[in-house]
This record gives sequence, structure tokens and C-alpha cells, in this order.
Amino acid sequence: MKISIIIPVYNAEKYLEQCIESALHQSYADIEIIAVNDGSTDQSVSILNKYKNDIIVIDKKNGGTASALNLGIKNMTGDWFKWLSADDVLVKNTIEKLVVEIDKLGKEAEHCILYSNYDIIDKNGNILETFVEPNYNSLDIFQRNVILLDHFYGNGTTSIMHKSIFDNCGLFNETLGYKDDYEFWLRCCLLFEYKLHLVNENLAKYRIHESQLTKKRYNDALEKITQIRLMILKQLHNDLQSKYLIALKNYEKQKPLKTKIQKNIRNLIFDILPQSTSNRILEFYLNKKSN
Repeated sequence: MKISIIIPVYNAEKYLEQCIESALHQSYADIEIIAVNDGSTDQSVSILNKYKNDIIVIDKKNGGTASALNLGIKNMTGDWFKWLSADDVLVKNTIEKLVVEIDKLGKEAEHCILYSNYDIIDKNGNILETFVEPNYNSLDIFQRNVILLDHFYGNGTTSIMHKSIFDNCGLFNETLGYKDDYEFWLRCCLLFEYKLHLVNENLAKYRIHESQLTKKRYNDALEKITQIRLMILKQLHNDLQSKYLIALKNYEKQKPLKTKIQKNIRNLIFDILPQSTSNRILEFYLNKKSN
């Protein structure tokens, strides 16, 4: 079983080498690594050139993460697509553990997007928090989809999926700018009845750094999520669309009061406080959670 690890790269000089090294030193041998340089203007190009004997490097004009992923997918020769963001890190046995789960699931695995738990790390690689995903594997497709409509889950950099998913569901949407992972998840799950399946292992290190912690990005993301949700729902038959909307409202009502309060406080922080202050509060929250 050959695994293709696709790394979209754009101005990732600070973290790229560590990312590539984590892919190269996997305990599972049958892999190929494809790094797609999405028009980087920093030292990412030099770093990629250093690894040209060990990985496949493809250069393209800047077009966004989705376009880089799609180009990598079109050039992959593996049976399974493994996404890896250029600022993130795989643990040594990531691919091995994922392959074990794929074998357990058998043919069912080809109709799943598998994902795992992960550590959240800072710019220096220090662990801020271990993120354990809720396990929805026992729920039916409709229940899982209601939760996915309510909120994104299944971090892209932890995901793996069979190459046939792109023949059945299409490639990543290059018109969105970002949150293309959420659109792809919803499209596959709601329109084509794929399942998000948790591999209950800690298999990646997801890096948070300053460029991700911006007030503008946060507010834009909330609007983009709403746009994507409506875009996918509109493609369903009216009866099924109504069924999902009713279930989504009921799911929101059933959330614990603590969860609702936390969400409102988070929104308030980003709505009324200056960007520098809201960033510091979010960083403090992550550090506090890891102590």
C-alpha cells in the first residue's frame, strides 16, 4: 500500500525543514513525498532544492493551498493521499498507525476520511495542548453530518484518504481562498455519503504561530464557514435540506450551557478587543490548558 504525502508550500522557511524531515523519517517505508511550491518568495525554494534527491518538488505560480494540493494529487502515484501542512510535523509512526487502521476497516476505509488526535505546538515546537478529537465513529452518517454542519472537525494535516475520493467527489475547491478543507469534508460527507473516521491516536503536531492568530482571519473564517455550509446544503434535495436544518437547530439547543458560554466569550474577545490583546488571550488560554 503506497502512501503519497502532499505538502503544499508557501513561504514556510521557518518550519519547512522540520516538516520534510518528519515525513522522510517515517517508520512505514512505502511512501512518496510531493512538495508543491506555491510561488514562495522566501527561502522555501532553497530548502526544497536541498531535498530534491529525496522528495518530488513541483513549482507553480501562487494560487492558494487548494490549488497546490490539487496539483500534488494529480501527480501522485500512491493509493492513499496524506495531507501535511508545511508548518506541521508528523510523529515517527504516523503513516504506520494510519495503515493499521485502514487494514482494520478493509474496503470501508476507501469510503472514509480518516483523521487523528494531535498536539498543538507553538512556533518553537513546544506543546501547548494535546487535542483529543471527540469520537463519533459509532454514530450514523446523518448524525455525524449534523455535527459537521455545526462545526469543523478532523484536522486536515492529520487526514488520509483513498485516491478514489477525488474521482467520486472532485478535487479541493480553488475558489474559496481558505477553509477549503471544510468545504471538501462537507461535500464528501453530505453529497457523497463519505464518513469522517477517527483514528484514536496522537499522530501529528499542529503548529500555531502569529500569522494564524489574527482577528481579521477569525472573523473572515466565521463568514466563510456560513457561506460554505449554505452552499453545500443548497445542493441537497429540499426535504433532506430541511431535515438537516431542523436537526442542526436541535443540536445547537442541546449543547451544554458551559459550551455555549465559552463560545460567546470567545466571540466577544475577538469582536471587541484589539487584535494584539485577543491574540495574547488566545495564546494564554492554550498555554494554560497545557499546564
